[in-house]
Amino acid sequence: MRNVVLYELISLDGVAEEPGESDWFVDADERLMGNLAQVIARQDTVLLGRRTYEKWAPHWPGSTMQPFADFINNTPKILFSSAAPRHLWSATTHVTGPAAAYVADLKRQSGGDIGIHGSLALAGSLLREHLVDEMRLVVSPGLAGGGHRLFEDIGGSQLFELVNADRSGGCLLLNYRRRTRG
Repeated sequence: MRNVVLYELISLDGVAEEPGESDWFVDADERLMGNLAQVIARQDTVLLGRRTYEKWAPHWPGSTMQPFADFINNTPKILFSSAAPRHLWSATTHVTGPAAAYVADLKRQSGGDIGIHGSLALAGSLLREHLVDEMRLVVSPGLAGGGHRLFEDIGGSQLFELVNADRSGGCLLLNYRRRTRG
């Protein structure tokens, strides 16, 4: 069974806007890129919501920010959106149906980890359905004060266990895995 791994950059107050959209993401060093490289090395599929896809599709094909540019441009991407995308991007499959059933089926197939990067609405919907197996969070030491939050409307409580914690400058690199019942 494959794991769904949520990778997000978040502020201390839970906002998960992309860096550059606000000034709360600070104090990372080269360990952040090493952590990202470790996460994406295990992923062979990426799930994207419409808003993230529409921001990323025109940006990443021309980017030289490694290791993420090569990864995101060459890895199969699944776009969940009821509307057709405005931009074409290589290795993208557009799915108009419910994400939960599609992702549950993907998890049963063979392969590497299934990544979610950005895509907060999609991440929330998969958390509500208990389909996220692991969370890789980069917590920046800033308060955003407002913006889109990662853990809004995720349904009832869920338990994860801390697998690893590290630092990148003033940021925390946290790895949580869904706690199995038993």
